[in-house]
Amino acid sequence: MGFAMSTNKLTLSIDADTVKKAKRYVAAHGTSLSRLLTQYLASLPDDARQALPPRVSRLAGVLPPQTDIEEYKAHLHSKHGL
Repeated sequence: MGFAMSTNKLTLSIDADTVKKAKRYVAAHGTSLSRLLTQYLASLPDDARQALPPRVSRLAGVLPPQTDIEEYKAHLHSKHGL
């Protein structure tokens, strides 16, 4: 016995070029636009907090916890003009 998933209809406004591109993609990959969008939306994090991109995540914790942020900003400004 299969698992029946409840579905809802959804109306989206998407520009015509993007729709054409999406239709070519789903045809080439043997899927449907509904399935593609469902898979994408299901892959989004459940938590409202966005996960940091891997590049940023690797930098987390680089500065010691006692670092004064304003002092560090002044340092960056004097060193790099940031």
